[in-house]
Amino acid sequence: MTARAIATISALVCALLCDSAGLAAESAVTEHVLAVTVEQEVVASDLRIGGDDKQTRFVVDLNRKIDFAAFTLADPYRVVVDLPQVNFKLPAKAGTQSRGLIKAFRYGLIMQGGSRIVLDAKGPVRIEKAFVLDAAEGQPARLVLDLAAIDRAAFMRNISLQTRPAHNTGAKPSEPSV
Repeated sequence: MTARAIATISALVCALLCDSAGLAAESAVTEHVLAVTVEQEVVASDLRIGGDDKQTRFVVDLNRKIDFAAFTLADPYRVVVDLPQVNFKLPAKAGTQSRGLIKAFRYGLIMQGGSRIVLDAKGPVRIEKAFVLDAAEGQPARLVLDLAAIDRAAFMRNISLQTRPAHNTGAKPSEPSV
C-alpha cells in the first residue's frame, strides 16, 4: 500500500470517527434538551372538589408550582383559570361531576403555551382565595381555589372591579399621570 493510500484511508477513518463523535455529542445535547423540556412540562394529575352550596374548594394536583390568573364571568356564571401550558392527565370523567357551587368544568389547551380551566358555577360566586402550594411532605404541588356564594349584585360589583385596568401609575388623583 502506498503512502498516499494510507494517508487517504487515515483521513477517511478520522473523518468518520470525528463525525461519529460529533453526532454522539449532538445526540447528548438533544437528549439533555429533551430531558429539560420534559422536566419543565406542567402536568395536572388529579383533582378534588369539596364543599357545599355556600363554600366550595377546587384543588388540582400538579407536578410543580405555577403562576396563574383566576377571574369570574357572568351569564352564565363561570370561574376562569388561565394557566401556562398544562398536560392534563385527569380521570376520564373529570369535569362532569357536580359538587357544592360547581355544576361542571372543562379544561384544555387554548393556545400554544397556555391552558385554561373553566368552572361552571351554579350561581354567582366570589373567589375568596386562589393560590398554589409547593410540593411538600410527599404531596404534589396544588392549585387551590376557594369559592363562596354571593348575590348577583355583589357578583356584578366584583366583575366591574375585575375589568378595571390593572395598571397603577402611582399618581395621586390630583397629579397628572405621565
